[in-house]
Amino acid sequence: MAAHDLAHELARTLKESAEFKQFYKSKAKVMSDANNHKMVREFQLKQWEIREAQMLEQEVSEEKQQELERLYSLVSINPAAREYLEAEFEVSRMVNDIQKIIGEAIQDAMPIGFEDMNP
Repeated sequence: MAAHDLAHELARTLKESAEFKQFYKSKAKVMSDANNHKMVREFQLKQWEIREAQMLEQEVSEEKQQELERLYSLVSINPAAREYLEAEFEVSRMVNDIQKIIGEAIQDAMPIGFEDMNP
């Protein structure tokens, strides 16, 4: 089977997996409630803001850290929001595992000059 065919089969398998089905279900639940949607969105935006600053090696203020912790507290006690974030994490973990497997399989195909780079 050609690589493209396998990629399409992988995509179908992912969409049909229990992890993706749970993700879609929990996402729909969060999206159906404006307050839950807003809460999750605020948490994710703050989380992204802090991660981006850390990746750029910028200092993250204590105020921003406390705001993230406050938002996490709210999300963690909300069953729908917590279920969504757990499902999102499982899907992300699965996709990362697949990327790692593919990356390891093609590491010898790196362009000249990148051979010694190990993620």
